[in-house]
Amino acid sequence: MLGEKKLKEIAKKVLSLSGADETEVLLFVTNHGLTRFANSQIHQNVASEDLGVSVRVAKGKRVGVASGNSFQSMALADVVRRAEELARLQKEDPCFKSLPKPQKIPRVEKLVHQISPEERAKAVATIIKKAKAKKIIASGAFDSVISEIAVANSWGLWGYHAGSLSDLSTILQGEDSSGFASQLGRKASEIKAEEVADQAIEKVMRGKEPRALKPAEMEVILEPQAVSEMLAFFAWLGPNARIYHEEASHFSGRLGETVFSEKVTIVDDPLDPEGIPMPFDFEGVPKRRLEIIKEGVLRNLVYDSYHAGKYGEENTGHGLPAPNTEGPIPLHLRLEPGEKSLEEMIKGVKKGILVSRLWYVRTLNPRYLTITGMTRDGTFLIENGQVVGGVKNLRFNQSIPEALQNVVEIGKKLTTLTSLEMEFGANRLPALRIGNWHFTSGTEF
Repeated sequence: MLGEKKLKEIAKKVLSLSGADETEVLLFVTNHGLTRFANSQIHQNVASEDLGVSVRVAKGKRVGVASGNSFQSMALADVVRRAEELARLQKEDPCFKSLPKPQKIPRVEKLVHQISPEERAKAVATIIKKAKAKKIIASGAFDSVISEIAVANSWGLWGYHAGSLSDLSTILQGEDSSGFASQLGRKASEIKAEEVADQAIEKVMRGKEPRALKPAEMEVILEPQAVSEMLAFFAWLGPNARIYHEEASHFSGRLGETVFSEKVTIVDDPLDPEGIPMPFDFEGVPKRRLEIIKEGVLRNLVYDSYHAGKYGEENTGHGLPAPNTEGPIPLHLRLEPGEKSLEEMIKGVKKGILVSRLWYVRTLNPRYLTITGMTRDGTFLIENGQVVGGVKNLRFNQSIPEALQNVVEIGKKLTTLTSLEMEFGANRLPALRIGNWHFTSGTEF
């Protein structure tokens, strides 16, 4: 770690090198450790340190962006030079208004905890030992990162945040079944390797001798991991102001209308202390809790500085690093919980599928938020309120809005899961019972 004082000095140096009308500098520092295991043995342990600098300059309404990975004076000067040259070559963008002005940034806990290679290896050894006792092959990864981010601009804006995040995940493979489990935390004590192992082993044992099911429209219960993999596409293509105003979104023109079941409330909550807090976006704009869906009604879109200026709306603090052609995206989704446990939800299903996770998910039709993919690492048949055994994985084609219109029940427990940006974002999500899910074909495993 370099610390706030040192990064502020570097940012001031960059700003002093620029002759543009407006200048922004974004600095990253990461310390990354990774332990991988396969065939029930650790096969890789790596560590890396990286630096990143991105400079955005505006000459009138001409904007240029350049980046590098060195904080040396000559390298910083080169990044500024390239950004200014790119700005000079651009056409004027009439929609560009200004870089953000300084605002008060909320305080969040700067929890920085380094997980050592020995701690990662010990956790992995726990999983391998428990898997071997059941004659199950273990694989997976224990990923840990400490990150610093700093942003400054020529209007006097300054923001600094440091944090840590670790993710232990495993896929256990039996003779004819597999099981997935993971845990996310900000320090080593929050990662319970025995729990991860037990959850994955339970899925392997329950999924033995999977039966093949005829693809059909069926009721499903999605565990939080599967919900996260679905909502990643909602975050990207749903409340995104760029897509909405370009009339390319399923929700275009529907602000204030009911779009999901009234049971569904989705907020972006970057200050939630139970998640992975982040006080500002990648432009230094303060973050805050924002209701996106309130009891099924689309209440708000997310904006960065460019799209807020273009459409005359309030900047909600959802800027991504420039140059950003995707538009603003929420990175801290929270789907508000219901009242039942996963076990209680299962008891209410006459016939359906319990899905641990989704895999290889891709967009079929972004205009209708339709995705395709497969179930994986724990897919089970529910009959008369009981999980009766494993089933072979199924491929699906599913509209996300249709699924969230057919929500029957929402689990009461929220699980913290990685979002689109591991270091600076995380979702808090429950299990979902959905009345109708479109399975289109089976698999051989």
